[in-house]
Amino acid sequence: MARFRAPVRVEHGRHLRERGPALRALRPRRVLDLLRRVGELLETVVEPEIAGWSVLVAFTAGEGLGLNRAFLLLAEGKLLRGWFGVGPRNREEARQVWSEIRSTGAAPLVRLAEPDRSVIEAEQRRHASTLASLSHAMSTECGMWRRAFIARGNHPNPCVRHWTAVLDSRELVVVPLMASGQPWGVVLADNFVTHAPIHRSTLEAAETLAHYLRSALERTQLLQEYQRERRRRLAADHATALLETARTLAHDLKNPLAIAGGIARELLAAPPPDAETLARRLGIVAAGVSRAEQRVGELVDGLANRADGIVLEPVDVGAVAGRVVEAFRPLAISRNVRLLCYHPSRPVLAAATKTSIERCLENLVANGLQALVGACGEIHVAVREEAPWVRLEVADNGQALPGALRSDPFAGGVTTRRGGSGLGLASVRTLAEAMGGRVEYDEREPGWVRFTVVVRRWS
Repeated sequence: MARFRAPVRVEHGRHLRERGPALRALRPRRVLDLLRRVGELLETVVEPEIAGWSVLVAFTAGEGLGLNRAFLLLAEGKLLRGWFGVGPRNREEARQVWSEIRSTGAAPLVRLAEPDRSVIEAEQRRHASTLASLSHAMSTECGMWRRAFIARGNHPNPCVRHWTAVLDSRELVVVPLMASGQPWGVVLADNFVTHAPIHRSTLEAAETLAHYLRSALERTQLLQEYQRERRRRLAADHATALLETARTLAHDLKNPLAIAGGIARELLAAPPPDAETLARRLGIVAAGVSRAEQRVGELVDGLANRADGIVLEPVDVGAVAGRVVEAFRPLAISRNVRLLCYHPSRPVLAAATKTSIERCLENLVANGLQALVGACGEIHVAVREEAPWVRLEVADNGQALPGALRSDPFAGGVTTRRGGSGLGLASVRTLAEAMGGRVEYDEREPGWVRFTVVVRRWS
């Protein structure tokens, strides 16, 4: 094929070629090393933009194929749309870039191992107008492409003529990417500054790199589609959990109201002789009613704003456990129940939501108090760490679970209380699973029933 001579400029009586990547044919060992490095890199890439950037850098780096610039177009219906570009936009920019690379000794291929997303995004913005101009409707001849080729302005394919005109290319490397006999995309590259000849070895290596790129893009796009589907399913699961939570929140209202109601009944049965005790107990009643109001507010806000799922945050489980235990303590004292709480003095952070942890605890402590009705007993609340989990245990030495509950205490619909809904333990499981955790039940210690909410430690 005919070759164009590189442009020269005169400086102090000497002829100087514009300096870009070195003019040389690629040695087989160097080509194999380049393909190996890029292939290994693409195996770990999970974002299409990084895959596109990595391969186009290999096209243009001096230690790569050494072309001046490269662009990737992807097929969208009947359109080949400009998607990504790497390299200088004009000759002046090229001189500045190459001068900087020479002065700093930078090796672009070395930077591929740790891509800078801000650099990639800047590259996309920098070439946006060129990529828009390169977009072109596919002609019927595009489906006949099989191998990479070098094109000029008089090429018979209208797409190729359009690209050489937009890029002002004397020689344009065109690497078609085909799938099932149809164009999947195309890589364009040229030496618009140096006008260096493009050797056959360069063309063959460019074709192999482009096929690596197509495989990587297909894989990353499938991965992104999988992630979108997974998020959609998670959102649906969270919506289901939210509806279940809304159904059980009404049940959960009984816990703060039980505290208020228990103290109120005591006041009616035996009014305290002094105003100070009366005020303190009325404060407990008011606090219980306020907590019930808070639960109703959470229900309304959850239905209105949290249909997309539960947002986990760092929650100090020990602090939450302490607050819930203190809220139940007056009711426990009135029933001659010893209520103890054990947790480390330092914060124990779990990936959870504070209100969900509170509701789980309230349900379990309330169940323990119910199991100890008419008997003097103990309820132990404990927070323990077992990496990577945080365990929140509630144990009581009251009545054992009846047979109807032992097989699956969390199924719901089974209760041992008159007027009970059987939703308490089912609610605990729903809330724990919505936080990515679980709930356990055991009677390993004779005379004790233990329920444990297990959530992931925050990291």
